[in-house]
Amino acid sequence: MIERRYYIAIGLVLLISCNLNLQEELPVIKTTPSFQLIDQDNRAFTDKNFLGKITVLDFIFTTCMGPCPIMASNMKSLYEQYKKNDKIQFVSITVDPQYDNQKILKEYSENQGVSDSRWKFLTGEIDSIKTISHDGFLLFADDLPIGHSIKFVLIDDKKRIRKYYNGMDLSEIKILKKDIKKLSTHLIDK
Repeated sequence: MIERRYYIAIGLVLLISCNLNLQEELPVIKTTPSFQLIDQDNRAFTDKNFLGKITVLDFIFTTCMGPCPIMASNMKSLYEQYKKNDKIQFVSITVDPQYDNQKILKEYSENQGVSDSRWKFLTGEIDSIKTISHDGFLLFADDLPIGHSIKFVLIDDKKRIRKYYNGMDLSEIKILKKDIKKLSTHLIDK
């Protein structure tokens, strides 16, 4: 009788632990779109740059007086927190490429304290950026630059969109940090 209870208890523990592991998994929403843009150093950046790294991506513009300064501050905090991990990168795509050329983005990146290649600021043609945002990342992009999304997008090392976070909400940034840890643990295990 005791032996039977023992096996039942072991079975329940295994079942519960399997369920906990399933609940911790981040969903795969979709693969990132194919694209090519130019970074603040006038170098090409494509979706292939996501491979092998965990990426946090957002859409901003440098003259934004609304949500962008808060989003940039939150992204800067993440950038600084993960400064010793070159497997985690940050990407901000301008939604005002007419103003935000490579030179403006370079100055903006310097003002954010970017001192290495882990945080890229990208620009390109407005139609491409609209397509990348709306069709590729499933974010609002109808009334750019003002009507851009305030979401941070978490992308895994296989170019897959895993989750969205409000880039202005510190409680969601906390969740993002936990999710980065989950994905980076997986990356380290390889």
